[in-house]
Amino acid sequence: MVLRRSTAFALAQLLCHADYSSAFATIRGHTSMRNEDYYTHSQKRDDNNQLRMAKTDDIEYLKMQAKKIQLEAEKLEAELNLSKISNLEKRLMASSGLEYDDRMKSINKIKIEVQILAKRVDPSLLSAFNFDAEEETRTSSASATGTSSGETADSSPKVETQTNLYAIKAKTKIAITESELTEAIVYFNGLPLPMRRTLAKAIDLDESVTSPAIIVLGLYELGGTLSDNRLNTLYKEAKNDKMQIKTIKLGERKLDQDTEGEVDNPFNPWGKPNAENQLEVDNMVDNVFPRAMRKEGTAPTSIDVDVLTTNVLGKDTFQASAKPQKISGGYVIRGKMAANLKDSGDELIRLLDEKIDDFSPQWNERYQVSYMTDPTPTMLDDVENLNGSPVLVVHSRDMTPSTGILLNSGVSAVSIFFAFVFIISTFGQNDVVMQRLTEANNNSNYDLTWFNQLITPLLLSLGVSQFLHESAHLFVAKKDGFKMTPPTILPSVALPWLSFQNRLKTSPKNLSQLFDFASAGPAVGMASSIAFLLIGLQLTVNMDATQLQYAPSVPVGFLNFSSLGGNIVDYVLSGGSDGGIILKQDPNVSIPLHPLAIGGFAGMMINALDLIPLAGTDGGRMSLALLGRPGHLAFSGVIFLVLFGYSLFAGHADIILGYLFINTFTQKDLEIPSRNEVDDVGLGKAAIALLLWSTAILTLVPAS
Repeated sequence: MVLRRSTAFALAQLLCHADYSSAFATIRGHTSMRNEDYYTHSQKRDDNNQLRMAKTDDIEYLKMQAKKIQLEAEKLEAELNLSKISNLEKRLMASSGLEYDDRMKSINKIKIEVQILAKRVDPSLLSAFNFDAEEETRTSSASATGTSSGETADSSPKVETQTNLYAIKAKTKIAITESELTEAIVYFNGLPLPMRRTLAKAIDLDESVTSPAIIVLGLYELGGTLSDNRLNTLYKEAKNDKMQIKTIKLGERKLDQDTEGEVDNPFNPWGKPNAENQLEVDNMVDNVFPRAMRKEGTAPTSIDVDVLTTNVLGKDTFQASAKPQKISGGYVIRGKMAANLKDSGDELIRLLDEKIDDFSPQWNERYQVSYMTDPTPTMLDDVENLNGSPVLVVHSRDMTPSTGILLNSGVSAVSIFFAFVFIISTFGQNDVVMQRLTEANNNSNYDLTWFNQLITPLLLSLGVSQFLHESAHLFVAKKDGFKMTPPTILPSVALPWLSFQNRLKTSPKNLSQLFDFASAGPAVGMASSIAFLLIGLQLTVNMDATQLQYAPSVPVGFLNFSSLGGNIVDYVLSGGSDGGIILKQDPNVSIPLHPLAIGGFAGMMINALDLIPLAGTDGGRMSLALLGRPGHLAFSGVIFLVLFGYSLFAGHADIILGYLFINTFTQKDLEIPSRNEVDDVGLGKAAIALLLWSTAILTLVPAS
């Protein structure tokens, strides 16, 4: 026990850069004491004839003892380093009272030292780290005179209030504080791998097995002794180790490619995306996530992500297994959820939010952590999980669509104009109404109160149905605590409008909430439209001759657009017979209907189109919640091709082609991420989706 305490004391002296001679003297003194004790005992026990053998045994024993002391010293050194790192984390957590911007923007002395070394290794890479040459010069000159960058040569010395972790023996070297060391570690971890390996190897350390804290401390102590030639040589060796040339054969052509993704052709259309090619990674991520996630200036930096990995992630939340990977709009952190969370993504997100709020509420206001399947090409190599392994994605919390209010208002105004054109066109085949409108125009009689009374029921049925649709969306969003944008009306020529587009501004808690939000609107809208159709048909049957003279009408061809709606009209107006009296007439024949019936029929078509599982529609959100992002992309691609072919070869081109065209420009982005996109939504919601999609299919398939 005495030996162990003395050895620990000696190591503490070494780590604190006390006098090396006194430290080693302590160890040598203990070794000498053991040598003398053992030698005296040996002299008493052995006779003179065995003296030479005893001396040989003494030597072997001393070697064994020295080896034991060395192993104990190494063990204690490791324990001390782990203790330092643990204390660092605690002190960093305690410093959350500082302003986030001040902490992130502060450039400390040790970080500048590492930057200078990195610049000597490869100046071309320093532009990626926003290195300030003026600050470097200022710090270098300050170091030469024994002053920091924040003080002049004749200023009075500053009082250090933080604990010195690594007291430098040289008087011209300033002691490193905990906050300075933390900043330097974050900066070091953000350097390219070849540069990190070079700096570690320059001080005889292995980057892959050595803590970044130890490497940074060593660089601070020994950085001034490293020559440029040695650094350049080591850097070239590190880059050569990283580069592994492999040949890819595309048909009869071969391309040389390295593991970092630098290829002659960065996009390979004949094979799966390359997980090590940043361009192909970003292309895949751009397809999986909406543009609102990639707004310029909002993405987290490597320092922001290191704050998360260093102070929040761990064995009780999410254990990272690799360095965070930069993607378009954020970072991916691979690893495994803590076992105590029992595979509950909701519980993981709740715990992460609590820890982030405790450490830095400002961080949580700017950035968001989502638990989802791997969005990069790496997921294609996962044979166990169809959509890829669960990962954490760190991205901006600001995901409000960037489309301007003026543009949205202009589109809505055009859509309202087309809606009035549709409504007025329903009276185009009514000779009585058209004659009265012509006479009023010729006589300059602009009192059209009578005409407004005719179109009001049609406007009412369309407006109420769509209002209920959007109210259902809003109710679910309010209930579950996320925000949505005001709706934008999308135009259509064959229908009053195509759809009301709304986007989410903040993330739902999980995919179940996203499904509820997506399905509530079309479900309520479709139910109310069918109700208006049935009520309007019943009123049509009960209309007298005068009312029929002023009733709007639609051609049989329009009723044949929908198998479900057309057969309901045919069944009610035919008195329940199976003869198809209405639908079998000439497509150009106009059928007079009550305005509520026409509004209900058009509302069914509008809600059915909104249920098509394409990109960001309500049907697309339902598909995303059920199948995941990769599965939804594949499914919606098939649906798009089927609808396009159907519209070309089976008619229905005026509605379906118009829908596909508008959707390509307005709703091509997937919905923003939910906080938890790993946990399944359940079979009950899958059954609801099948019911709604079946209703949509019956509505959109022509009656004949």
